Amino acid sequence: MRRSLLLIAAFLLFSGTVRSQIITKELQTYINFAIANNPELKAMDLKYQQALEMVPQAKALPDPNFSAGVFIQPIETRVGAQKAKLSLSQLFPWFGTLGAKEQQASSQAHAQYLNYLDAKGKTELKVKLSYLDLILMDRKIFFTQKRVEILDLLEKQSLTRFENNQSSMVNVLYVQMLKEELIAKLGLFQDKKQTLQSAFNKILNRDLKIAVELPTDDSFLLQQASFDTEFSFNEHARVNSWIAMKEAGSFGEKAAKLSGLPKIGIGLDYAIIAERKNMDLADNGNDAIMPMISVSIPLFRKKYKSAVKLNQLKQVQFEQLKIEELNRLELEKQKAIEEYSTGRRELKVYQNLLIKAKQSFEILTSSYETSSSRYEEVLNMQQKIWIYEQKQIEAQVMIQKSIAKFQYLGL
Repeated sequence: MRRSLLLIAAFLLFSGTVRSQIITKELQTYINFAIANNPELKAMDLKYQQALEMVPQAKALPDPNFSAGVFIQPIETRVGAQKAKLSLSQLFPWFGTLGAKEQQASSQAHAQYLNYLDAKGKTELKVKLSYLDLILMDRKIFFTQKRVEILDLLEKQSLTRFENNQSSMVNVLYVQMLKEELIAKLGLFQDKKQTLQSAFNKILNRDLKIAVELPTDDSFLLQQASFDTEFSFNEHARVNSWIAMKEAGSFGEKAAKLSGLPKIGIGLDYAIIAERKNMDLADNGNDAIMPMISVSIPLFRKKYKSAVKLNQLKQVQFEQLKIEELNRLELEKQKAIEEYSTGRRELKVYQNLLIKAKQSFEILTSSYETSSSRYEEVLNMQQKIWIYEQKQIEAQVMIQKSIAKFQYLGL
């Protein structure tokens, strides 16, 4: 009997130790797979590619105009009858207009690229957080299975003592009740793990039933972090995106002002003239070439003023959105710091409680040899060990989630 109790105590002390495996490369593989296959990220990349295609459109000149006409009744001129007329012309915006439009489109494309980079960082964060959720559930399953095995041993022990008239049947029933509760919890955890696995595979955009390789030890959960609480987010992609949009608005304002200036057109008319017969004239039948220049007169100013005002309002809007984004990032930083501090504090607490609970369990199992009245205390302490193990792993996962958020925020 004494040997059986010592075996259970040793089982509790070393139940958290399993095989060692390096999983950093595996997690990075999942991250790379998600970045390459996540549909939301693909859509962001395509949006950026579309924005790039707007740049050559913005800097392009208007299409040249060509016209041709035939006189049904030729117009008589001194050198012959004019039969047809060909015209070619090109309109040029005011100097600097196309350059401003190109810079506006380039700034908008850069903003889309920054949004893509942020989406890429968010995808990596999602993979890490989902992976940590899976690790947490996997460890809960592991601890629960070990507790069930221990309760099996205790159940056999209590049955033996009952058969030898050393304890009552109540002890047997009590341990069976605890075991059934844990088995129900185990089923719940296993169902949750399947759901979490499906959510993880969804981020990777692959079959939801594909198994996810998880670490078999706690080394991944033991990382620590240092961070700068005074860190500025002025260079974060989410902030720079609004800065780029504000710059686009500035170039849009410049382009709108220049669009309100005259446009210059140059062209060439070519008239086909028939030769006069039976007449000796200078330039008889020579075709006529006439260079032309035109200037648009922007008399209706309201649309140009409205376009300028529109871009000015956009700049104010983007500045306010930048400030709002900075506030959001600061709040996210504060939440991550709080999460990290809470995790560190709870980890320390539950590590100490777990050590004391295991020591108490050893003492109780020893005293149970001489008194069956302590049996309920033995089982309750075993239950506390199970709870503290879960709380400890939850604290470790909370720390790692906060570290992942620090990495995304750039701390």
